[in-house]
Amino acid sequence: MVRKIIVCLTMTVAAIGSHRLVAQSLVLNDVTELETNFHKGFKWINLLRTELSIPVNNQIAFELASFSVSKSSDTYIANDLQTFSNIDAGNIPWTLAVLGINWQMKNSSLFIGIRNINEDYFTSPCTALFTNSSCGIFPTISANYPIANYPEASVGIDYKLNMNKWFLETSIYNGTGHHNLSGKENLFRFCPQTDGIFSITSLNYQNYGNSYFMGIALYNGMYPCNEVGIQEETIKTQKKGMSATLWTYAEQTLVPQVKVLAQYSFSTQRNKGCRYYLGSGLILYTTRSEGGLFIDYADFSSMGECACEITWKFPCLKNGYLQPALHFIKNTYGQNLVGMIRFGYNLSWNAHKSKSAF
Repeated sequence: MVRKIIVCLTMTVAAIGSHRLVAQSLVLNDVTELETNFHKGFKWINLLRTELSIPVNNQIAFELASFSVSKSSDTYIANDLQTFSNIDAGNIPWTLAVLGINWQMKNSSLFIGIRNINEDYFTSPCTALFTNSSCGIFPTISANYPIANYPEASVGIDYKLNMNKWFLETSIYNGTGHHNLSGKENLFRFCPQTDGIFSITSLNYQNYGNSYFMGIALYNGMYPCNEVGIQEETIKTQKKGMSATLWTYAEQTLVPQVKVLAQYSFSTQRNKGCRYYLGSGLILYTTRSEGGLFIDYADFSSMGECACEITWKFPCLKNGYLQPALHFIKNTYGQNLVGMIRFGYNLSWNAHKSKSAF
């Protein structure tokens, strides 16, 4: 039923939006990444993302974001639990990240439809620089439950409130995320009784170039999961229930060209998954480029893992960038050194403006 409603709503808004093409915007992002463990391990990953926004009126807009992922191999080139590449996923020909209606009010907005967590949370400029997955979403959240975390999405509601220096955001999602467009496990599915409910709230404060974040995520009606987010329903001693994850992180400016990053998070679920996580980093800015060093430790129920990343991002070809990165990972499985080089390119078009990037 939910799927039929969303599809009908999409077709209606698209039809209305076709008469207002002068205001629509289109963005294409392409990222290609080469990875190696400096032995025999090698992987090539490609991510193509499309974003479309069609205003219906001055307050309401139809939003759609989709992506495709392809890679040369499914082989893991590093035995890590946190995932050193934040674009690595299975081969996905095409799926949705966003599909729904966004209602923009005076100082707030409300989105209803298909969405994933990565669209809104842990997206500050400092965390966005690094290529590891833990900066994109802390493992105390992503590793503990099969939620709507990239490449998965689910039915949800997202609300944002901007209060000058303060920013509040809260969301509710179907407890299990999917990327399939059809079948029983599809991203249009809304089944709290079997999939549970996931909610997340963040309160941010920004002033003088400094940013401070704190938040809480609540899980209700889901089975505990292992380190890779697989539900262990076969364990008869486990029961569905509620658990929480709390987090905080800060981005502090030392001088205009230098920022420090500090992160901490812990989960009330102590027997499975990631129990606590902490990280720190240093970000450097030059006139045309930026780079940084980041190190973190994640305590999983089976082992602890320490990961370190050194990266630098160089702009090129007007709308593109080149980003080499080096990852060092240490856990019970051993030590891994992974090198990568990432190339990204962005094309945007806005019919409301006379010029575009095409």
